[in-house]
Amino acid sequence: MLQPGGKNSIIIVGGANVSWPILEDGMSCLSANAQQIIREAGIVLLQREVPNSLNLEVAKIARSANVPVVLDAGGMEGRIPENLLKCIDIISPNETELERLTGASTNTIDQVIEAAAKCHEMGVKQVLVKLGEKGSVLVTEGLPPIIQPAILAPMVLDTTGAGDTFTAAFAVALVEGNSVVESLKFAAAAASLCIQVKGAIPSMPERNAVLQLLKSAYSSAD
Repeated sequence: MLQPGGKNSIIIVGGANVSWPILEDGMSCLSANAQQIIREAGIVLLQREVPNSLNLEVAKIARSANVPVVLDAGGMEGRIPENLLKCIDIISPNETELERLTGASTNTIDQVIEAAAKCHEMGVKQVLVKLGEKGSVLVTEGLPPIIQPAILAPMVLDTTGAGDTFTAAFAVALVEGNSVVESLKFAAAAASLCIQVKGAIPSMPERNAVLQLLKSAYSSAD
């Protein structure tokens, strides 16, 4: 449901997404072809609109092949199982999802960083927190946080899908060999373009548009 100023509220109707069979007796609900695709991937991006059991199975297959796993924390509410968190390389919540996950306040950037550290204790070494118009912060265990300012859009039409776009763009840039700093910039540009178009799928930008915005945003900053 779109609200004034482009903010949104989402009602999830799980449908087929939640109808995956439960893993029993070690037998996979994924086809051999699907498992092979996971093992050969450059990176695996998961989200919480499918059962935790499916995400766990995919994450285990990816980890067995040394494929990095990113979990976007958006989707269903509720606890993320500890055994799933331990199979994740990067978790990507927004402030609300981070607060729900850790029980810690996330009203300030310092609080966000402290809450992200609680995720480290749960087994996830990298936490990429999406902060909307305030940008994002990547908190990696043992390293200083990296704060990425938002690339502000001239007009905010619809924020639906902005978080998904951000996390996906970050994963794409990362698997292509970019540094985390450059990947954060790429993700910020993609999200900035996303919120200027209506609809979750139509708003996801093409690569050329992202690169063009990056060039203009950072050449003007220089």
